[in-house]
Amino acid sequence: MKPSRLAVRSAPGGGRGRPWTSIAGIVAGLLALALALLPRPLAAQDAGAPAGAPAGPPTIVLTSYPEPFAQAVAAAYSRAHPGEELRFLHKSTHAIIEHVTSERLPRADVVWTSSPIAIAELARARLLARPERASGPEPSDPRLHAFAYSQLGIMWRPDLVRAKGLPVPTDLQSLLAPDYAGMVAMSAPARSGTTLLFVELVLQSRGWDEGWAYLQQLAGNLATVTARSFGVPEGLAHGRFPVGIGVGFLARTQQTNGEQLAFLAAPEDVMLPAGVAALSTARHAQGARRFVGFLQGEAGQALLADPQVARIPLAAARQATPFEERFDYLLASTRRDVVVALFDQLVTYQLDEHRRFWRRWREVGAMVSGEGDAAREARALLGQAYRRATGVPVRAFMAHDPALVRVFSPGSPERLENRAFRERLMESWHRETRERLAEAGALVEQAQRRMAAAVAVSPAQQ
Repeated sequence: MKPSRLAVRSAPGGGRGRPWTSIAGIVAGLLALALALLPRPLAAQDAGAPAGAPAGPPTIVLTSYPEPFAQAVAAAYSRAHPGEELRFLHKSTHAIIEHVTSERLPRADVVWTSSPIAIAELARARLLARPERASGPEPSDPRLHAFAYSQLGIMWRPDLVRAKGLPVPTDLQSLLAPDYAGMVAMSAPARSGTTLLFVELVLQSRGWDEGWAYLQQLAGNLATVTARSFGVPEGLAHGRFPVGIGVGFLARTQQTNGEQLAFLAAPEDVMLPAGVAALSTARHAQGARRFVGFLQGEAGQALLADPQVARIPLAAARQATPFEERFDYLLASTRRDVVVALFDQLVTYQLDEHRRFWRRWREVGAMVSGEGDAAREARALLGQAYRRATGVPVRAFMAHDPALVRVFSPGSPERLENRAFRERLMESWHRETRERLAEAGALVEQAQRRMAAAVAVSPAQQ
């Protein structure tokens, strides 16, 4: 848990040498520590409202957004609702889902996240209060609870791209070019809900097998996998890499040497809803509804144009594209933990192996020319190597099979009961991926030897 600020109180002391007094001091200390770990209030006084304003019960907002963004919204909310107290609890998207479904303390009133997958999952569990809405066709749960829209895609530092002589990215496929080897960064879907959304966009738009093939080939060009989505624009700002994958608002709010990061939405026509919703278990339901209404209302929508916020307002979001309408949020939420575990074993923990294989695969591919027997055989071997290197140990239908989902789901009893099985399964995925890459590398070397032999024979025939 990452509260906005910790306020530690000292525990009362007692007579020396008395055991009961020592125990009391320990208990008091633990109580003080528990209070300190509660999320820091952002009250009206903190945001410029008059001191002494009436204080009601605090509204606890569970959010995946960074603190500067939350503070900007809190200040505007406090001007609209003087005296009301907001408390923000900052967690990753996955931790938010676990916090709500496991009924952890402190009990939250509102969930506020950029991940429509999280909104879909909590709505499916009937943990979100249904908002009032105008008559008409029933939208998906993520659109029903939307307060803004975001786009995923490619961000880059124009000055670094120019300095390194790189081509400007044109689409996701362009990131597979040899020019970008060691130049691209993305975050881990295990720690970032927006990255999980990116992975699902790839898997659902390209298909399960082709999607994983793309992600594993992309791994060959990755400079790093960051722990959080914020790490990508921060890494760009510090010059650690020139290109990254992430959500548009993080690119628009990051300045580097006075120059804004460039951003290209990919897929360019897809806008995805960022959500805010009162929880059905909210203890301060009135405050929760007011906060949701503020973000979806005129004042909250006007705030989205603030450079610190930089979101796409509801009015600017056009009708869903055909792909958005086909995007299966419930499928994404059902197989979430399986996809996260697969990505770590296939990509995150195999970066060095992918870099070596894809570099060599490209080098040998560049040697193959002509239409003779040797060239045809070499191309066939390289094709076999590609298919071997991009395989996936789990079939698409297995990823959302209830038995496998229960093994990986944080809230499932099977997760604890089958911990050893789950660890063996992930270890087998890791080992299989490493073995596949080694076998694919051997096929590449076979292709190289076939071309070298053809070149050696050719002068002798002349």
